[in-house]
Amino acid sequence: MSDSDNNNILELYQCDYNRRIEESFAQVLTEKELIRFFFINEDRAFTDGRSIVVDPAVGNLYEDVDALLSAEEFLRIPPHFSNDPWNALRIITRGLNIHECLHILYTDFPLPFLKDKRSTTEARIKALSLINNIIEDAFIECAGCSVFDNIEIFLKFHKVAHLFAKTPSRGTTSQVFEEEIDSRQMQYTLPLLLEYINYMGVFLLYPMIEQAEPITQIADYVSKTKQLFLEGSICGEPTERYGFTQKIFDIIEPLIPLNSKEIDEQKLSFTLVDRSFHTGDNLSINTINNKGKSVVITRRLFSDLEGNPQPIVDYDTELEGINAEYHIEKEEAMQIVQYQPVTTNYFGDDFDCSNIHKNIQLVETKPKPNFNFKRAYQQIYDKYRININSFNNRFEQLLQSRIPTREERKLFGSGINSKRLCDVKNRYWYRTTEELGMPSIAVLVLIDGSGSMVGERRNGAMVSSIILHEVLKKQGITHAIVEHRAVYGENLVNHNILVDFQARDEQKYNLLNLKADDGTREGLSLYWAENYIQSNTSEENKLIIVISDGVPTHSDGNYSYVPPVSTKDTANAAIKIIKRGTEIIAIALDESSEYSCYDDLKEVYPEVIACSNLKQLTGQLLRIVSRKMG
Repeated sequence: MSDSDNNNILELYQCDYNRRIEESFAQVLTEKELIRFFFINEDRAFTDGRSIVVDPAVGNLYEDVDALLSAEEFLRIPPHFSNDPWNALRIITRGLNIHECLHILYTDFPLPFLKDKRSTTEARIKALSLINNIIEDAFIECAGCSVFDNIEIFLKFHKVAHLFAKTPSRGTTSQVFEEEIDSRQMQYTLPLLLEYINYMGVFLLYPMIEQAEPITQIADYVSKTKQLFLEGSICGEPTERYGFTQKIFDIIEPLIPLNSKEIDEQKLSFTLVDRSFHTGDNLSINTINNKGKSVVITRRLFSDLEGNPQPIVDYDTELEGINAEYHIEKEEAMQIVQYQPVTTNYFGDDFDCSNIHKNIQLVETKPKPNFNFKRAYQQIYDKYRININSFNNRFEQLLQSRIPTREERKLFGSGINSKRLCDVKNRYWYRTTEELGMPSIAVLVLIDGSGSMVGERRNGAMVSSIILHEVLKKQGITHAIVEHRAVYGENLVNHNILVDFQARDEQKYNLLNLKADDGTREGLSLYWAENYIQSNTSEENKLIIVISDGVPTHSDGNYSYVPPVSTKDTANAAIKIIKRGTEIIAIALDESSEYSCYDDLKEVYPEVIACSNLKQLTGQLLRIVSRKMG
């Protein structure tokens, strides 16, 4: 696969859909609903205790087929990831996400070395951070596999794949490991501190590698600190765990150079894949205070507490489920990413409306869902959850009403089917029975999007639409919610389909994009609504609910559409549509104790319901639907 293809896959992968999947996962794992997750393209991953920032393409691992294949061979798993860059991005991202989540769970923030009295120079701060890095990374791996089920494979793949990606030669696993250590042993070019850190990093984080003896200059320091690293990495109390960093620092202090530039962390990328979390000077998001949890460690990632290798694990069943989940999520992500707003243009003469709409253009738009509204939508849902559940309970009983059905070809019954009078067995009778079933109804809510709806009315209509949608969706009732407006100074009417019939779930976020501007032209909009509900639903009963705060008014710059012309035209449209079988009911949004809007709309619609309290709008909407179903 070419670099261009891989770049395209990466660009598509870093969509908000996948970001939200990882954010939701992080919130569940950390048990903190305020955790945020972000994608970047800076070849690093880090957290400040509140936000997790990940580059899915860190080290370009997702396109390193050799490294991915070697990791799969080492872990004895099928080639799910080396064969598919998208799957590779998913498991790499999830591995990094889990890594940072475990830091949030078990690491103290701000990082303790920043306040350590030993941090008197930049070089000493770097030394403390590197030691702390190794211990913390090893510890969270131990904690992850000790406490949680089903994340071990992500931690292992994350570690092993990065190891292979940073290895200069390819071959069998043992050859790769041996060549890497031999090459480092043969040519000593690093400052002593980095040589020591690299050695201890491999020792603690990559126990599958058999290390050569350390070089003479650091051998004594390695000997004195090995046990401290081992004990620190399984210490379950954060403050006590940092004490091991301090003890190690005090022992290896003579190795610390005066000039911090000699401590080049880039040379440690072999062992410290996501070291940027630990440096303390890279967090672009304000760090919060967070006390890491205490935990009892029962094992290490690749071994038990005594250093004995863990038994070989069969991950095939688990990975089949993961792979199937990735496939579904990829299809959904691609549909959303590639989804474009759909517009359809009509003109007045496309409907059998009056000639005053002949040159008016009507633009029907199905907007792209805006996931920025997800959190706000959820907050509204949570606020009205009790109301939603209450309405659902009422509908449960109503929907399971008795529906009349007709049974044909009977020898006896309540009526005769003349078409079957020639039946030689005299089976021309029919009878009507009742059985439990769902009434057949489709609902289209047409919301006034004019400027007079601004403020409380717009907000009331939005909240009521959300509750209505949640209830009707739960009950399986076909419905659509549309805002309409006519643009002043133009021969233009806009219809935004916020929730469509058989809508995808994410369309509901469009309900928060309800606006209030310009005027309306219901005499045309009603014909569109009739055509739309007739063309897109097969239910026997069809209902249009109009939510409005006044009579239609509009001017295209040449001609004005105002009362009494607009009211008479809309009334004629409503009568014609109702006679053709589609019911129309209007809800008049009035000021408290005033019914001027109700009086105005009574001149337009045969059936009008007054709403002078916006808190009652939701109940009125649902009562209309339930009444038409009863």
